[in-house]
Amino acid sequence: MRAARAGRLLALMLLLGFFLRCAYAFSLPTVYEFTRGGGDGAWYLANGYGFYSGQVHGWVNGIGFYNGRLPSPPLYVMFTGFAQPAFPQHETIIFIRLLQCLAGAATIWLSARLALLLTNDRRAMLLAAGLVALHPALIMEPANIATETLYIFFIALGIWLYTEYFVAARLQGGSARIRPAWALALAGLALGLATLTRAASAFFPLVLALHLFLLGRRPLIPDWRRACLVLLLCYGGMVSTWTLHNLILWDRLVIVSDQLLGTLWRGAADNDGSPQQNDALLLEGVELPEGDCEIDCNYQHPPQLFLRRIGEIVGGDPAGFVTLRASELGYAVLQPHGTTELGGTSVWGAARQWLTEERSLAGLLGILRVEGFVSKLLVWLFHDIALVFGALGMWRWRKRWDITLPIAGFALYTIAAHLVLLALPRYIFPIEFALLVFAAAAIVQIYDRLTRGESRA
Repeated sequence: MRAARAGRLLALMLLLGFFLRCAYAFSLPTVYEFTRGGGDGAWYLANGYGFYSGQVHGWVNGIGFYNGRLPSPPLYVMFTGFAQPAFPQHETIIFIRLLQCLAGAATIWLSARLALLLTNDRRAMLLAAGLVALHPALIMEPANIATETLYIFFIALGIWLYTEYFVAARLQGGSARIRPAWALALAGLALGLATLTRAASAFFPLVLALHLFLLGRRPLIPDWRRACLVLLLCYGGMVSTWTLHNLILWDRLVIVSDQLLGTLWRGAADNDGSPQQNDALLLEGVELPEGDCEIDCNYQHPPQLFLRRIGEIVGGDPAGFVTLRASELGYAVLQPHGTTELGGTSVWGAARQWLTEERSLAGLLGILRVEGFVSKLLVWLFHDIALVFGALGMWRWRKRWDITLPIAGFALYTIAAHLVLLALPRYIFPIEFALLVFAAAAIVQIYDRLTRGESRA
């Protein structure tokens, strides 16, 4: 396929992906995001307003904010807050969703570039772009006031800069538009922004450092030590801005987030639930210190309390802990993110009930009448394509580890991290773009072998 034609098709896919995201996002109500329960959106909006308000603490739409005890990484709070002083509530949501649709479209392009870099085949590039552009969950996500869209964009940006403009440029010896050292520094900054959006990627740069170590052992990149230093210093410099902010303004030591131990505890506990339920479980038999914070849900439990509860759970039933973590992670990987936004009964739940209780034609037809059945089926289809063909692509392209390891490493790192941290489908969802890159490579290779008995890759 000629480069000009491939470029035009890629541009069309980018426009299509952007249009689909905007069409869905702008079809939803807006102002209700500030007050609706059942999600994190209203909390982010309230704390975003509070971050720029100049107040230490206060209330927004019945939700308390306290800038001196912000528990999450700050970037998404800042993102949702910076437009609120300038726009009314309706226009604020429109503005946020528009920027997230642009970030989603940029992720389509980044995924296409990674597929081209992996395979040197423009068909794989276009297929990866098409899969990411048409993935229903990726289309719906920019409408949510949640961290996923920006987090995926920054991760994809960092991996692309690192892989194309540092690794590939150094290994192939070709000229690049960005000098390799600058690309490495920019990759570190992008990954730092990802961590300041969601703390789960805090240790992912160490995977890239391991990749540089392996390249240096060959030796493919002799100065790998200096490369590691540049990457980690730029990453650490970006992440440390939040630490310095808290130390200077609030005399509080925070490295990325103080929710790590809480997430570890929730991953170990089998009866966690709402914040109020979690507080009741944690504080059972414990007296609160005097002068507790007057803002709801901003009391910071001491690390010793989390460690104590985790030790009680793991020490009391280690086999049960391992079983819980394996089952929770398996569910989070296999269950696609995005079906809950479509409402109604779970298709998987209805199918499981039919298999175990009522194997009748009427029961089977009842599954087809589940609210949003076709949309949910499409989410499942794209998710299964990502899982099956993505895993196949990782295996079949394993010999090109010099290029594949950064992309596959993010997926494997995320799964491994949530083996101990709380695992939910939306926490695993960010690996979907990486899996679709490998899925596109695998599908094109399989197509070639079926049609011509050989692979062009």
